[in-house]
Amino acid sequence: MLSSRLGRWAKGIVVSAAAAHATYWVWESAKRWESEAQRANPDAGIGAGFIEGALATLAWLTLVPLLLWVGMRLLRERDNQLLVSMGSATWIILGLQLTRGGISRTETELFLLAFALLGGLLARFRPTAPAD
Repeated sequence: MLSSRLGRWAKGIVVSAAAAHATYWVWESAKRWESEAQRANPDAGIGAGFIEGALATLAWLTLVPLLLWVGMRLLRERDNQLLVSMGSATWIILGLQLTRGGISRTETELFLLAFALLGGLLARFRPTAPAD
């Protein structure tokens, strides 16, 4: 029992860290792509970089839940509803801090580390079937 919970905790940390870093990297790349599009055509008005910005936002909102679920399934763990739902909600709240700008690389890594540790904690809990 203990090794199973410890294993889920470790898997949750690894999957959460990978999902957070991958999503942050994709978002950062898309935002850089957006700013390059705006600088390339400054006379385009409000439409310059709109598609790139929309892709960055879409990636920020959808990649974490998808990567959390897929990662845990690849590691043969089931019943990850709490990790995916609460991890996604936490990611959105965390995103408000990270996307603001003005945050150093060290602070960003600390936020991502905190997310990974929270993901490990959430992965430990799995729903139990009601007793008959």
